[in-house]
Amino acid sequence: MNHALYLKILFSVVVIFSAAFATHAQVRQEIDVQEWPTGTVTLSTGEILEGAVTYYRAQEIISVLDENGKLYSLSPVNVEQFEVENEYGSRRHTFKSIYWNQGKEFTDFKKPTFFEQLTDGNTTLLMRESYYKRNIETYTGDYKEGHVHDPMGYPIDAIFADQIKPLYYVLKPDGDVVQLQNVRKDFLKYCGKRAGTIKSFVRKQKLRFEQPMDFTAIVNYYNTLL
Repeated sequence: MNHALYLKILFSVVVIFSAAFATHAQVRQEIDVQEWPTGTVTLSTGEILEGAVTYYRAQEIISVLDENGKLYSLSPVNVEQFEVENEYGSRRHTFKSIYWNQGKEFTDFKKPTFFEQLTDGNTTLLMRESYYKRNIETYTGDYKEGHVHDPMGYPIDAIFADQIKPLYYVLKPDGDVVQLQNVRKDFLKYCGKRAGTIKSFVRKQKLRFEQPMDFTAIVNYYNTLL
């Protein structure tokens, strides 16, 4: 892969993630509730709704408030996909409703579930979120407007900071969803005979699987090999 192509891939990833992570704290009233002022929702019937979108991640529900003031509450079974953008219009997020076995092995039962789509191609990188709390030492935070903020910028009111942990998945061409519990190990296993090429690319470009921008660039590069 030539240097120019790598820079093109990495630049597109940087734009996507810098916008995404910079706006998390600004648009979340609760850690698992995210709001966007503008969105387009494609229903499973083909109907399209437009308006402000709120995503209740833990409940797996979205609400849409259209320009006429009508409020819709929708689950993944009602939705094909929804696209939203932050108030600055710097990045559109795309979420797909995909049939998934909820990570349970040895079952054929799948139900529609929302995933954020990070890349497109033969191999599609998907993401969901999990949440946990960690101790915050007083000296690691800054007091701003009466609240304690941890170094990542999320406002907290106590000695615990809610943290967001991204969970990554690969959508295979046949529609199966593969969870990457150990991102590096599981993705290289998924790459099969191309794993060596991927490792060489990662080493030369000094990328880390644990960094979201780097990992997205890695998946985009993998798709160029197919």
